[in-house]
Amino acid sequence: MVVTNMLEEKDTNNVKLKNIIKRTVNAMEGAEVSISHCYREANQVADFLAILASSSGNGTFYFSYQQLPKEAKGLFQLDRWQLPCIRRRYDKCNFFVS
Repeated sequence: MVVTNMLEEKDTNNVKLKNIIKRTVNAMEGAEVSISHCYREANQVADFLAILASSSGNGTFYFSYQQLPKEAKGLFQLDRWQLPCIRRRYDKCNFFVS
């Protein structure tokens, strides 16, 4: 949502992102572009791939369904069949108490 707001306002106070936002806005100028925020629950494939990229430290390009990781394929199929996917969150507890 923060990046969406930056792109809509065509500026940011964030020094690290200022150049990226400026280049993105310049690239969008010649096209008809619509920007909207999408909650991660609505696009779990993109959320999974973003988490994977940030945790692995390297960016990977996937050009076909067959190249996707197994977990992303499952989320993609659920989305394609318009089935809900329940996101579970576990508390980080220490189950091994001495």
